[in-house]
Amino acid sequence: MAECIHGFDDGLCAICFPPKQPEPPEIPTRAASARATTTRGSTTRSTAPRTRGARAAAGRTAVPGRRAGELTTPIDVRALRVYHVTHIDNLAGILGAGAVLPDVGDPAATPAVDLAAPAARDFRRSAHVPGTDTAIAEYVPLLLSTNADVWDAVRSGRPDPRLTAEAVERPAAEHVVFVGSVASTLGPREAQPDAVAAGASDAAIAGDEFEVGWDAVERMLRRLARLEESAPFDRAELLVRGPVPLERFSLIAVANDRVRDRVRQALSAVGAKAKVAVYPPWFQPGGGAEA
Repeated sequence: MAECIHGFDDGLCAICFPPKQPEPPEIPTRAASARATTTRGSTTRSTAPRTRGARAAAGRTAVPGRRAGELTTPIDVRALRVYHVTHIDNLAGILGAGAVLPDVGDPAATPAVDLAAPAARDFRRSAHVPGTDTAIAEYVPLLLSTNADVWDAVRSGRPDPRLTAEAVERPAAEHVVFVGSVASTLGPREAQPDAVAAGASDAAIAGDEFEVGWDAVERMLRRLARLEESAPFDRAELLVRGPVPLERFSLIAVANDRVRDRVRQALSAVGAKAKVAVYPPWFQPGGGAEA
């Protein structure tokens, strides 16, 4: 059985296990159409079989108020992937703490290489999650897409008010991406009213849709997932009340073998175990297919 050379589980890598292309619709030939036509007196009735696409269309039921292109298949919100991006020089602090830490409450959370612009970091420390007395900075920020706007700014070197100038000048390959799921990063804290929050855009942007608590967050992410055409997860952000232990992440994605070896050495130095996967598309301008 084939194995993924990038370190992902079988079937999860879009390069080693490309999705099967849909079969083209069946187009009846002229001869087949002629054979399927029955003449009764002066009435001619076609009995040519429907194409696969036509049968699928006939089987769909329109949902009032739903825009064309929206997904109708229910999703498992808990299984949605989440991503935490950091510079590799920050890895030692994360491994030493055994967790990805929120921005406040622990001196170890101070990054060696700060990607966040000072104004953005100060705002998150002073602003509260709506409806709570908890600062945004007390949460670990997680992206919901590898094509998230803020990460794409780093990859393409595009200035972004949320990032330092140095952040967009550094090569994207110097970063690592912690990969988990909504369920794994949240852990057993689902019932806690302020354990998780989510915004349709960056949490520091006032006025956009924002929800707190698992039930409300689940409903919002389900709504966003249905909006297939607008790629809403590229802007959305999930916030998990920190810290998030390393074992809650399924792997660490890196850009190349050199960085992979450096990450493995760092893991070995502290006796930590984590799967490290090389997946270059996530670190290239314009992104790539989700693995």
